[in-house]
Amino acid sequence: MMASNLSIRRLALRTSASAIIGLACLAPVSAYAQQAAASEQQAEEQNSGGLEEITVTARKRSENLQETPVAITAMTGAMLEEKQIVNVAEVAKFAPNVSISPVANISGSSASITAFIRGVGQTDFNITVDPGVGVYVDGVYVARSVGALLDMADVSSVQVLRGPQGTLFGKNTIGGAIVVNSVEPQKDFDMKLEAATGRFNRADFKGMINVPLGENLAMRAVASYETRDGYQKRLFDGGRQGNKDSFGGRVAFKWEPTDKFTVNLSADINIRREEMAASTLVNLFESPNLLQVVDLNGRTVVFPSSTYAWNKLQGGAGFCGADGQLAPVNDPRCATTQWITGDIDSTWSGAKNQSDFDLWGTNLTLDYDFGDINLKSISSYRDQKATIQFDFDGTPHPYLNLTNNIDLWQASQEFQLTGSVLNDRVKFVLGGYYLKEKGQDKNNLLFGFADFFSGGKIDNDSYAAYLQATIKVTDRLSITPGIRYTDETKRFDPSFQTINVDYTAPLGQAGIIPYPQGVFIAFSQCVTGQPVPLLVTDPASPLFGFPLPGGCAPAATNPGGNHTMPAVQVAAKAKEWTPAISADYKITDDILVYASYSKGFKNGGFTQRIFPAEQVAPSFRPEFVESYELGLKTELLDRRLRLNLAAFMSNYDDIQVVVSEGIAPRARNAGSGRIKGFEVEGEAAPTDWLRLTFGVGYLDAYYRSIDPFAFPVNLNSKFAFVPEWTGSASFNADVYEGDMGKLTLRGDWSYQSETFKDAINSPQLRQPGYSVFGASASFTEKSEHFTVTAGVTNLTDERYIQGGYVDPFVAGTALATYSRPREWFLKLAYKY
Repeated sequence: MMASNLSIRRLALRTSASAIIGLACLAPVSAYAQQAAASEQQAEEQNSGGLEEITVTARKRSENLQETPVAITAMTGAMLEEKQIVNVAEVAKFAPNVSISPVANISGSSASITAFIRGVGQTDFNITVDPGVGVYVDGVYVARSVGALLDMADVSSVQVLRGPQGTLFGKNTIGGAIVVNSVEPQKDFDMKLEAATGRFNRADFKGMINVPLGENLAMRAVASYETRDGYQKRLFDGGRQGNKDSFGGRVAFKWEPTDKFTVNLSADINIRREEMAASTLVNLFESPNLLQVVDLNGRTVVFPSSTYAWNKLQGGAGFCGADGQLAPVNDPRCATTQWITGDIDSTWSGAKNQSDFDLWGTNLTLDYDFGDINLKSISSYRDQKATIQFDFDGTPHPYLNLTNNIDLWQASQEFQLTGSVLNDRVKFVLGGYYLKEKGQDKNNLLFGFADFFSGGKIDNDSYAAYLQATIKVTDRLSITPGIRYTDETKRFDPSFQTINVDYTAPLGQAGIIPYPQGVFIAFSQCVTGQPVPLLVTDPASPLFGFPLPGGCAPAATNPGGNHTMPAVQVAAKAKEWTPAISADYKITDDILVYASYSKGFKNGGFTQRIFPAEQVAPSFRPEFVESYELGLKTELLDRRLRLNLAAFMSNYDDIQVVVSEGIAPRARNAGSGRIKGFEVEGEAAPTDWLRLTFGVGYLDAYYRSIDPFAFPVNLNSKFAFVPEWTGSASFNADVYEGDMGKLTLRGDWSYQSETFKDAINSPQLRQPGYSVFGASASFTEKSEHFTVTAGVTNLTDERYIQGGYVDPFVAGTALATYSRPREWFLKLAYKY
């Protein structure tokens, strides 16, 4: 069976590469036939029908999508509205080999994303771990995954760039980039208003006004408020989880004092007062003993049990069985499987129901045209605060609760010099970039056997310089080499990390264990900051591997003796060159073939989840991707058909994954891997009243070597969040256009094959392949001022896993976050 699957994969890859080469060879026949038509007739047809030209900025200058040798899924603002795309996560449905979930593992945040492109991304949302896919808004990098769930309000375009973009973009584009561009202020007055209702008491209001303030000055303001009830019921208190309650606003000014100089100044804000992301308890693992002995990759490891701690030491003490016995299943005072509802839309969660988020930012872009050379400056500041609750026991009992208190700011400055020399034979981009990021996450955890603080402070600097040039060798052949140098320093201060309450202390005071302050405080005193851990080394002793019973004096970097990591700042530095080169050949004006090589890297960092104690802050190394790509871009049949293909192979080294070690999910370097695949994207306008889009993506991602510290990840593990197949199709049909107005019907389908939502391939987080459908109908009256739209999302009510958390030993829990159910909506829009 494996040999058969391998043969199929090889055949698919060979077929994709052969198709690109074959189409490139056959293309002139079709293309020259098209050129036989008169140029005047072509111009007339382009104005009256066919596919519209899409402009992209993948190479820091405006270019036709079909003339850019980069694999890009690009959508205009009108396309986003047609497809009812309301946030950045929904873009992934229509982009091959792209997976974006509007949740983050191990988090209750309703404002975060988990993004993967071509098998590269990151599942962790912690501030010490960088995202693997870069999100850029109006040229500004969004440094954290919390706050990256951007709403699509008044957006001119979204571009998904697949593969490493390490030459031109800010940082952390090892997997790809998501580029969001807002609509700039215009010289004419404009106004749009929209109201929507729908299932779960949905009430959305959006408004935009564009006002010319003078001959050279214009202002554009956008505001939106979106609210709906949560789709998951809390049985504990009758509340809801998974709601929407968000306000967003943006005001922008565009000043053109001369025909050479442009100033764009904008400010934006996003305020959310929402409930926790919906999560479902799918399993609970109870232990009759406080300590569980587990064989972990040849090592004997002792894990404390949170369910034991609640049942025997906290609220269930005296009711939930004696030591060594499991708790009675039906006693409501105990943590047992009785709290599994069996219904993904209900939970017994009893923690505080909160996911608050505040973000504001400013962006000043100066653009001066010297003629053949253009100088642009992008200055930005962003500030965000978030308070996120996460109840990961899924029961009414407060023994596995997490609170993230995030307070961050980032400031960035970028200079871009673009231009052309030698009579436009060479077009270049020269730039410099700086990012400063500073903040903290004070992470309060209740973990059954102890209450403690995790998290810490970060202080990061990133400097970069880049140069890329497109050299026109002939009128049809171009070569584009590029290189970027990055110098990054990431600093982490874990001084927050302390144990506040050790629930094993009563056992020590009763003489059951030789640690009067508790076994975890003893670990802290004997390990954190000590030159050598002061542990029992006699294998024959029942306390082998435990702290010395006599106690240990607190170290200088462990004031109070309760720190889980030394209270001292640590730093990780990286200096890397990331080159890229591509060659493209225009077989005809409408057909482009290209080949490219690119390298990307993402810096390492530090793990902030530690318990009970570490000598030093554990770190992980940078990861690297080298990608080779062959592509073909075509526009055929008088621009009635656009068909783009790409085949690629990537070598992925020092892969950063998240695995549980002790009680803590930690970032580790798993080893090396290889990713091969292809993409097909198409758009067709067979008639003036019908538009079709489709896409297919294939990925063969596998490990080639494994670091032992990444256990239980092994050579047979599947990459997290990476489906083998993705597919999508949609249609947009103007079925009536007459004296009354225009009626448009729309439908879409997207597919994703089987995925696992964590690196260790937990069976509880295995999501089989699934399809999602959507449909809508819009009527615009004759004056084109009013439009009414009715539709349904997730038409077949497909409920699929978007993320989760599994830890059978310490937490004793398995939770999953499922997609939203089927929802109807009705919108009324007014356009001036």
